[in-house]
Amino acid sequence: MMILNKIGHILKDYDDFAIVSHVSPDGDSIGSMLGLFNTLKDFGKSVDLFVDDILPEKYSFLTGYDNIKRYNTGSKYSCLIILDCGDVLRLGELKSLLNCSDIVINIDHHISNTLFGDVNYVDSNASSVGEIIYQILKINGYNISKTTAMCLYTSILTDTGGFKYSNTTSMTFNIVGDLINTGINFSDIYSRIYDSKTLSQTKLLEKVLSTLEVYFNDTVAVLTMPYKLLEECNAKENDADEFINYARNIDTAEVGVFIKQINDFKCRVSLRSKNYVDVSKIAAYFNGGGHIRAAGCTIEGSISEAKNKILDALKDVLEVGHK
Repeated sequence: MMILNKIGHILKDYDDFAIVSHVSPDGDSIGSMLGLFNTLKDFGKSVDLFVDDILPEKYSFLTGYDNIKRYNTGSKYSCLIILDCGDVLRLGELKSLLNCSDIVINIDHHISNTLFGDVNYVDSNASSVGEIIYQILKINGYNISKTTAMCLYTSILTDTGGFKYSNTTSMTFNIVGDLINTGINFSDIYSRIYDSKTLSQTKLLEKVLSTLEVYFNDTVAVLTMPYKLLEECNAKENDADEFINYARNIDTAEVGVFIKQINDFKCRVSLRSKNYVDVSKIAAYFNGGGHIRAAGCTIEGSISEAKNKILDALKDVLEVGHK
């Protein structure tokens, strides 16, 4: 509570801020950034937003989305706020901002967070960073507008998988209820995020599903995406953000793996589990991170090499051998 109050005082006392989050931005990173952005702007603060990556267009309906820039222009800030980022390497080129700010606030819910800020608040029991931003605003007497509520609702909705993941708590529902009471159209938000697919995205899904392989008596399901598929389908990498769920949702699967090839020498790996495998430990082995049931990492090498490395790591924690 004392740290949340301290953060609240900084938000009130400082006038210029930069808010940043991790590469491969998702609903939690974007929603929490914009929720805090809109609140600070309502109080006349100067706020810049940065993410060193391409933004998923499905979140473009949120107020402030168009203010998110990819590159820092070299400005200096009184306060840098880093959201939903377990370590500074996940900031990409924006990690240079740590040397251009008077104070760095690190707000996160990943247990693997390296506590790199001057002020750190990491709550691994929170469903999302959006949930934490809500608490900071409420505890410090900020009014949560309908605009801010839409952003925070998006954050919580997406990081709980539509409130179906085990990180959803009674606190989550209490917060969501309060956000809904601001008058947001929560049904429309869900529809925009989950029910609208582009033709390119659908074609990409078809090709990715054709790569499905299962291992360890069908308890591990693996999908892969060679980078050439993006060009073939006229798609973007973030069009595949939800594809990991198709692997995890196979009834026999304990772990779903999705390997996205970045180039000939590097792959991005997403990991999801259902019941007993702590995928954050698997990701940490490759200098990645995340949660017990959802994590990710980057692995040097081809798709085949990345797959073999992940399977070797999983073999040690699964009760069965190779299929």
